[in-house]
Amino acid sequence: MQELINELVEKANLSPEAAAKAVETTINFVKSKLPPFLSDKVEDLIAGKFDLGSMFGGFGGGSAAGDSPLDKLNDMFGDKK
Repeated sequence: MQELINELVEKANLSPEAAAKAVETTINFVKSKLPPFLSDKVEDLIAGKFDLGSMFGGFGGGSAAGDSPLDKLNDMFGDKK
């Protein structure tokens, strides 16, 4: 989270205190919009400690063609080469 705070200090010219409060407010807002099984992962995701793709089986990029949920959806509804 400190990385995000540092970005806000540098790029938005916020004080460290204001940046920390902005990050806290944003995290709480995002958590309130997610189901419980995801809301407790928000801080880990921001800190780079949690791989959201692994939770969804590599969503958006499986190890081989046809592995990911997006590939499966494409097979069902998408391009029928």
